[in-house]
Amino acid sequence: MVFRYVSLWSDSETWGGDIPPMEGESVAIPEGQHLLFDIDESPLLNAIIVEGSLIFAPDADPNHKRTFDATFIMVFHGYFELGTEEYPYTSKMQITMHATRESPSFGIYGNKMIGCRFCNLSMHGNPVQTTWTRLAETANIGDT
Repeated sequence: MVFRYVSLWSDSETWGGDIPPMEGESVAIPEGQHLLFDIDESPLLNAIIVEGSLIFAPDADPNHKRTFDATFIMVFHGYFELGTEEYPYTSKMQITMHATRESPSFGIYGNKMIGCRFCNLSMHGNPVQTTWTRLAETANIGDT
Protein backbone atom coordinates (compact mmCIF):
# COMPACT_ATOMS: atom_id res chain seq x y z
CA MET A 1 0.00 0.00 0.00
CA VAL A 2 1.29 3.45 -0.91
CA PHE A 3 0.66 6.50 1.26
CA ARG A 4 1.04 10.01 -0.11
CA TYR A 5 0.70 13.44 1.42
CA VAL A 6 -1.76 15.04 -0.95
CA SER A 7 -2.85 18.57 -1.72
CA LEU A 8 -6.58 19.04 -2.21
CA TRP A 9 -7.82 20.66 -5.41
CA SER A 10 -10.39 22.57 -3.32
CA ASP A 11 -7.79 24.00 -0.89
CA SER A 12 -6.62 27.54 -1.66
CA GLU A 13 -3.20 26.65 -0.17
CA THR A 14 -2.71 24.26 -3.09
CA TRP A 15 -2.88 27.28 -5.38
CA GLY A 16 -0.62 29.58 -3.33
CA GLY A 17 -3.52 31.07 -1.34
CA ASP A 18 -5.45 31.85 -4.52
CA ILE A 19 -8.60 30.30 -5.96
CA PRO A 20 -8.47 26.99 -7.89
CA PRO A 21 -7.98 27.18 -11.68
CA MET A 22 -10.77 28.77 -13.69
CA GLU A 23 -12.08 28.06 -17.18
CA GLY A 24 -9.41 28.20 -19.89
CA GLU A 25 -6.48 28.04 -17.48
CA SER A 26 -3.78 25.38 -17.47
CA VAL A 27 -2.51 23.36 -14.52
CA ALA A 28 1.02 22.06 -13.90
CA ILE A 29 1.50 19.45 -11.20
CA PRO A 30 5.25 19.35 -10.51
CA GLU A 31 7.25 16.31 -9.49
CA GLY A 32 6.74 15.63 -5.79
CA GLN A 33 3.24 17.15 -5.63
CA HIS A 34 0.28 14.81 -5.26
CA LEU A 35 -2.99 16.52 -6.15
CA LEU A 36 -6.33 15.00 -5.12
CA PHE A 37 -9.29 16.10 -7.24
CA ASP A 38 -11.93 16.46 -4.51
CA ILE A 39 -14.54 18.70 -6.15
CA ASP A 40 -17.59 17.58 -8.11
CA GLU A 41 -17.02 19.52 -11.33
CA SER A 42 -14.01 21.15 -12.93
CA PRO A 43 -14.23 24.13 -15.22
CA LEU A 44 -13.15 23.49 -18.83
CA LEU A 45 -9.38 23.62 -18.37
CA ASN A 46 -6.78 23.93 -21.10
CA ALA A 47 -3.64 21.86 -20.55
CA ILE A 48 -3.01 19.62 -17.54
CA ILE A 49 0.66 18.66 -17.23
CA VAL A 50 1.27 15.98 -14.60
CA GLU A 51 4.84 15.35 -13.46
CA GLY A 52 3.71 14.54 -9.91
CA SER A 53 0.38 12.83 -9.25
CA LEU A 54 -3.23 13.55 -10.20
CA ILE A 55 -5.54 11.37 -8.13
CA PHE A 56 -9.31 10.94 -8.37
CA ALA A 57 -10.73 9.32 -5.24
CA PRO A 58 -14.28 7.95 -5.23
CA ASP A 59 -17.01 9.28 -2.98
CA ALA A 60 -18.60 6.93 -0.43
CA ASP A 61 -21.86 7.15 -2.41
CA PRO A 62 -21.63 4.94 -5.54
CA ASN A 63 -24.10 7.25 -7.33
CA HIS A 64 -22.05 10.39 -6.66
CA LYS A 65 -20.84 11.87 -9.96
CA ARG A 66 -17.76 13.95 -10.69
CA THR A 67 -16.80 15.54 -14.00
CA PHE A 68 -13.40 16.66 -15.27
CA ASP A 69 -13.09 18.70 -18.48
CA ALA A 70 -9.86 19.62 -20.25
CA THR A 71 -8.34 20.09 -23.68
CA PHE A 72 -5.59 17.60 -22.93
CA ILE A 73 -3.86 15.86 -20.05
CA MET A 74 -0.18 14.95 -20.42
CA VAL A 75 1.31 12.70 -17.76
CA PHE A 76 5.10 12.91 -18.06
CA HIS A 77 7.11 10.84 -15.56
CA GLY A 78 4.06 11.24 -13.29
CA TYR A 79 1.15 9.30 -11.92
CA PHE A 80 -2.53 9.45 -12.95
CA GLU A 81 -4.90 7.45 -10.76
CA LEU A 82 -8.60 6.88 -11.25
CA GLY A 83 -8.91 3.83 -9.01
CA THR A 84 -6.45 0.98 -8.67
CA GLU A 85 -6.81 -2.74 -9.20
CA GLU A 86 -6.93 -3.21 -5.42
CA TYR A 87 -9.17 -0.17 -4.77
CA PRO A 88 -11.32 0.50 -7.87
CA TYR A 89 -13.08 3.81 -8.43
CA THR A 90 -16.61 3.04 -7.23
CA SER A 91 -18.42 6.33 -7.91
CA LYS A 92 -19.39 7.83 -11.27
CA MET A 93 -16.67 9.78 -13.11
CA GLN A 94 -16.84 11.51 -16.47
CA ILE A 95 -13.66 12.83 -18.06
CA THR A 96 -14.33 14.83 -21.22
CA MET A 97 -11.59 16.01 -23.54
CA HIS A 98 -12.43 19.06 -25.69
CA ALA A 99 -10.92 20.07 -29.03
CA THR A 100 -11.72 20.64 -32.69
CA ARG A 101 -9.89 19.60 -35.84
CA GLU A 102 -8.26 23.03 -35.86
CA SER A 103 -7.06 22.85 -32.25
CA PRO A 104 -3.28 22.67 -31.78
CA SER A 105 -1.99 19.14 -31.37
CA PHE A 106 0.47 17.87 -28.83
CA GLY A 107 3.02 16.28 -31.17
CA ILE A 108 2.50 12.59 -31.84
CA TYR A 109 -0.29 12.50 -29.24
CA GLY A 110 -2.65 14.71 -31.22
CA ASN A 111 -5.20 16.84 -29.42
CA LYS A 112 -8.08 16.02 -27.11
CA MET A 113 -6.09 13.31 -25.36
CA ILE A 114 -4.74 11.80 -22.19
CA GLY A 115 -1.09 11.22 -23.02
CA CYS A 116 1.26 9.08 -20.99
CA ARG A 117 5.03 9.20 -21.40
CA PHE A 118 7.20 7.29 -18.94
CA CYS A 119 4.31 7.38 -16.48
CA ASN A 120 1.97 5.27 -14.42
CA LEU A 121 -1.66 5.42 -15.58
CA SER A 122 -4.16 3.56 -13.41
CA MET A 123 -7.85 3.49 -14.35
CA HIS A 124 -9.90 0.84 -12.58
CA GLY A 125 -13.63 0.91 -11.91
CA ASN A 126 -16.27 -1.53 -10.78
CA PRO A 127 -16.08 -4.88 -12.57
CA VAL A 128 -18.50 -5.06 -15.50
CA GLN A 129 -20.66 -8.16 -15.73
CA THR A 130 -20.59 -9.91 -19.10
CA THR A 131 -22.96 -8.07 -21.43
CA TRP A 132 -22.77 -10.51 -24.33
CA THR A 133 -22.80 -14.23 -25.05
CA ARG A 134 -21.43 -16.46 -27.77
CA LEU A 135 -24.12 -18.42 -29.63
CA ALA A 136 -23.51 -22.01 -30.69
CA GLU A 137 -25.86 -21.54 -33.64
CA THR A 138 -27.68 -18.77 -35.49
CA ALA A 139 -30.54 -17.15 -33.57
CA ASN A 140 -33.66 -16.47 -35.60
CA ILE A 141 -36.16 -13.69 -34.98
CA GLY A 142 -38.35 -14.63 -32.01
CA ASP A 143 -35.91 -17.21 -30.57
CA THR A 144 -35.30 -17.04 -26.81
